[in-house]
Amino acid sequence: MEEEKKGKRRKSAKVNVEQKEEIGQIENTVSSYQKEQSLSVEERGQKNKQKFLVTGACGFSGSHMVDLLVEEGYDVIATDREDAPRRWLNPEVKFIPSDLLDKRTLDKVVDSVDCIFHPAAIFSYSAPLEDLIRVNVIGTKNLLDVAVANGVKKMVMWSTAGVYDVSKLGDEPIDENGPIGPSNNYEYSKLKQEELAMEYHISGKINLTIIRPAPIYGPRNLYGFANIVFGVSKLPAVIVPIIDNRAVSVHVKDVCGAALFLSQKDEANGEIFNIVDDSDYSYSDVNILVAQFLGKPYFKIPIKVNAKPISYVLLGVAKFSRLANKYFPILFDLPLIDGLKYIEEDTARYVAFSYRFSNKKLKSFGYRLKYPDLKDGLPETIQWYRDYGYL
Repeated sequence: MEEEKKGKRRKSAKVNVEQKEEIGQIENTVSSYQKEQSLSVEERGQKNKQKFLVTGACGFSGSHMVDLLVEEGYDVIATDREDAPRRWLNPEVKFIPSDLLDKRTLDKVVDSVDCIFHPAAIFSYSAPLEDLIRVNVIGTKNLLDVAVANGVKKMVMWSTAGVYDVSKLGDEPIDENGPIGPSNNYEYSKLKQEELAMEYHISGKINLTIIRPAPIYGPRNLYGFANIVFGVSKLPAVIVPIIDNRAVSVHVKDVCGAALFLSQKDEANGEIFNIVDDSDYSYSDVNILVAQFLGKPYFKIPIKVNAKPISYVLLGVAKFSRLANKYFPILFDLPLIDGLKYIEEDTARYVAFSYRFSNKKLKSFGYRLKYPDLKDGLPETIQWYRDYGYL
């Protein structure tokens, strides 16, 4: 009987110890929660104090950047050209028109701004080099000059992963120290933009973070990656051979999310970041994936082909498309032919090479991708095209 009582006491003592441990865990959890709540209040206060400017705010990346900042509770000024369509501009944001080529219009948009998000640029593979340099380089210089004069602390600038020389791609994806070698006028203008802006940072005039996105997709994208979707949509079926060359992508919300994340990191000042998802698809895979989500029949021919001859064929098609669009635009009213207008000469050349970029640096800073794989964001993108009458 006595042994039974002792056993009960030992059991009771054990329960009391376990209860104390459980209570301690609960108290720690409550304390951590209260601390997080307190920090979040402080952070919200800091957000209210920070004022951001978004250039190109009526465009693809710019409009998403504005949306994110508004959602996060920041004070935002949106700017773009006076004649820029404002169909995607968040109605809650203050819009002030400006022109990168006119410093007088830039003065009023940078007033009291802490940080500038600068996606504004001419993004075109067919634009003359002179126009690209004037807007992408000289326009950025104008913005930097006005920003420095008005005491702006930081700029996050959109460049492109196209500044790398992918012909020198080895076994590993290209990181931020990879070989530089733009392959067309647009990429060249972005490299010159980078070099110019970095001079301002090195001289201590303004803190700068440069992002190099892979081809960006997502709702509101009407050029670049979108051309693949539009081109495939015009085909009755997708039939492709095996092309091993790799393609890259990133969702627009990850580009903007990474830009905001890096804007809050002092250690990101003076740094360059690749912004790319974790996808690993060949060109064949991408076209089949698009066909799947479009509901198109598709078939992969079990024959591996060299990508360079395919690139040459597409280059010929692109030249025909350019001339036909100039002299015989009526041709694009014909079935099948209408899809050719989405093939450009510079993009046709891309097929000859593999594109693989590392996002390890971005992740090492703590950013987590919202859309790690192309198939995560492609369905909503295609649905957006349908909803807005583009398909």
